[in-house]
Amino acid sequence: MDDARREAALGRWRWLPWGLLAVTVAVASTGAWLGSRSLQALEARDAQLEREAAESEAHVAQLQTLRQAMEGRLRALERQQQAQEWGGAAAELQAKGAEAQQTRREAALETLGRTLKDALKAGDVTLALEDDALRVEVSERILFAPATTRLTPEGAAVLKQAAAVFRGPLADHRVAVASHTDEVLPAAPGAPATTAWELSAARAVAVVRQLGEREGLAPERLSATGHAAYRPLVPDDSPPHRASNRRVTLRLSPTPVTPESAAVARTEPPSRSLKRQANAKAKKTAQR
Repeated sequence: MDDARREAALGRWRWLPWGLLAVTVAVASTGAWLGSRSLQALEARDAQLEREAAESEAHVAQLQTLRQAMEGRLRALERQQQAQEWGGAAAELQAKGAEAQQTRREAALETLGRTLKDALKAGDVTLALEDDALRVEVSERILFAPATTRLTPEGAAVLKQAAAVFRGPLADHRVAVASHTDEVLPAAPGAPATTAWELSAARAVAVVRQLGEREGLAPERLSATGHAAYRPLVPDDSPPHRASNRRVTLRLSPTPVTPESAAVARTEPPSRSLKRQANAKAKKTAQR
């Protein structure tokens, strides 16, 4: 009886290591499976975090682009507002000076009429007052010899007399020099063949150089244009008409008011007379 019990106990002990091994294997397998599931979960979470980070970066980039666009729009609006303010100031400044400029042009017209009276009587010079400019027409016959660009002494004297007025009451006016020829170009002795375009342009430059280099007018006030025979006063159908079309026009017009000059004018301190008026008004107010 005791032997049977011992045999049964020994049998159970023989199966114990195998049972323990089976349990160990089962636990290990379960741990491996759980570890694999955890690793997969971590990898999925990492991928999700990467996607969220990429989406966040894209959103930040989009916000930065939107911010840059809004800043650019704001700068454009500021420039537009500044341009409107400057434009309004320029228009106001130009309107204030237009009447005074017209008065000075009228005075200059009278001065030129007295100074150039001989050339006016001879028909070599014509003066005209336009809405916003003073026009001086000078005939070719007093300025240049036929088909040449060399100023005559009489022409240089006329330009000298005119430049004295241009430097004085009309110092803030531009001087646009335009030269005109006719359709027929007589060849000057010894002169090279040329076209009406070349001749008119060269004559305009000659007048500009005379006014700038000899008479001291600022270069930025001057411009030269050659129109050849394409802006005639009268039809080129007779020698007298062709002679009338051969001319040089000096057109004096006000220098445009720039936004910078308008801004400067708006920020300039008031004149002393205005200051005195303000001080007197303040004193009267204090006395009351």
